[in-house]
Amino acid sequence: MNRSNIIIQKFFIAYIIILLCSCNKGVLDTKPSTQFSETDVWTDPNLVQLNINNIYNQNPWSFMLTSLSVDEARCYDGGNDYNMSNMLMTPDNAGWGDWNGKYRAIRDCNIFLENIDKLPDDPTLIDGVTLKNRLKGEATFFRAWYYDMLINYFGGVPLITHSYKLTDSFSISRNTYAECVDFISKECDTAAALLPLQNTGNNDGRVTKGAALALKSRVLLYAASDLHNTTKFSGFSNPELLVYTDGERTKRWQAAKDAAKAVMDLGVYSLYKPAPASQEEATQNYEDLFTSTQSSEDIFVRYFNAAQNKGADYWVVFPNGFGGIETNGAPSELVDAYEMNDGTSFSRTNPAQNLEPYKNRDPRFYASILYEGAVFRPRPANLVGIDPVGVLQVGTWEKWDAAVNKISYAYGLDSRNSAVYGGGYNNTGTCMLKFIDRKTDMYVNHAADLTWRYIRYTEIILNYAEACIGLGQDDEARMYINMIRKRAGMPDVTESGDALLKRYQNERRVEMVYENQRFFDVRRWMIGPDAYHPMHGVDVVYKLNPDHTTNTIPTVTPVEITTGKWDDKAYFMPIARDEMNKNSQLVQNPGYN
Repeated sequence: MNRSNIIIQKFFIAYIIILLCSCNKGVLDTKPSTQFSETDVWTDPNLVQLNINNIYNQNPWSFMLTSLSVDEARCYDGGNDYNMSNMLMTPDNAGWGDWNGKYRAIRDCNIFLENIDKLPDDPTLIDGVTLKNRLKGEATFFRAWYYDMLINYFGGVPLITHSYKLTDSFSISRNTYAECVDFISKECDTAAALLPLQNTGNNDGRVTKGAALALKSRVLLYAASDLHNTTKFSGFSNPELLVYTDGERTKRWQAAKDAAKAVMDLGVYSLYKPAPASQEEATQNYEDLFTSTQSSEDIFVRYFNAAQNKGADYWVVFPNGFGGIETNGAPSELVDAYEMNDGTSFSRTNPAQNLEPYKNRDPRFYASILYEGAVFRPRPANLVGIDPVGVLQVGTWEKWDAAVNKISYAYGLDSRNSAVYGGGYNNTGTCMLKFIDRKTDMYVNHAADLTWRYIRYTEIILNYAEACIGLGQDDEARMYINMIRKRAGMPDVTESGDALLKRYQNERRVEMVYENQRFFDVRRWMIGPDAYHPMHGVDVVYKLNPDHTTNTIPTVTPVEITTGKWDDKAYFMPIARDEMNKNSQLVQNPGYN
């Protein structure tokens, strides 16, 4: 819940107390203050704002929203192979996309928009808009937001813009993908016209004009991408539910470019610390961006406040030797995607790089992923003697035991053989660092402050660059890609054509890692086989030297941790059997009948 929501709830509680404690002699003749009629709800500004807060609170977030279901993360999960989970998806066990939950939120938006005009007009401007217009804009934005989530999983879905009555027919056909994109895009424009450019004070954290235009940018970029402009599904009975059936893709790329430019032209946002003096500074800046409360990149965020008992739970992502259960380890495939700091590709076949695979990498790597020997934070008092520095220990140390004349083994505090928490949940040999505030002590409190960034300005720059590539405007695309690389302390890209597209896709992969982008990027770029295959962690061993001393440089060897393969049906998710049974007009996505 963001800070404004908390304040409104407190105000509402105080409002009720005042009513209950009123000395007015007629108060006993009124209806109980805990009972609110429909008229009360829609004519009282405080109750209306509580209503919109409910819509905000349905917006999902998680450190692991989609990362474990693509090639961003793996965890040890008792044999359940996440790499295969969506391959095995059927209409009978469908869970992706939360169809019911999203339509429940859309229903709440519809009810809100049908009733908001009952709120008395108040010409007072707050951040340049009236309360009623802001509330209309927020509900319109969220209706578009939740529909966007649905089409990203399912393609075209039924567009419902009114609340149902018991007498209504609940059978409705899916709209085409093109119709859905057009609807969401127009909703974003409508919301943008009603919302403030910036929110201040208690409204900080609510959606703005920039958030609405940024959502439009995302929607139109996805619409121009390969997944929705392919003939792969031409054998499907209703391809228009998934793809465009006209030949106007260039117009779609131009619309995506224009939408990103509209956000840039607002003049409100900028890249966070865009010109670091060194690669070390670039690493620190990138880490700080995701642990800061506010930044110049923030377009659509959610605040978590531990002091208000609304902190984010870091327990699920902290290393097990530091008090967590680390479920978001980076597979070797992700680690290897980070370039060397000179801009060349990392390769396991390069002897020097393979010997010390975590050395001289893209500065963002050191702010995103913890690896063997990486400094994290102080250990608790009972472990300081074992690890006085506070580094990640996932390895095994071979040591010579002269008493029995054989090798003995010592295990890292964060390994699966850890004396702190044996087993753990991570078998990748790495841990997620991005978003984690190193000051957080799991042995004191699992919850901590966090600003979760649903949309940040870097995404808009990347969207613009990708649209330029789609239009064949490579020079302009390179200019914007290199803005981000400069901020990251990385050298410019110089490629053109298909090679530039590949560099861009990898740039987006590492820049937006763990930000709920990769799962959808893999699908819209139609590179499923590149992302779904046997995945690897690493076996880290400090080997015994011939003189019976232990090597100080570990041998890091990739090892397969999950199987996996790609099935084209997974470009879209299945509609649950229950939904199909309730609505005979629904058409199932290909591969799930």
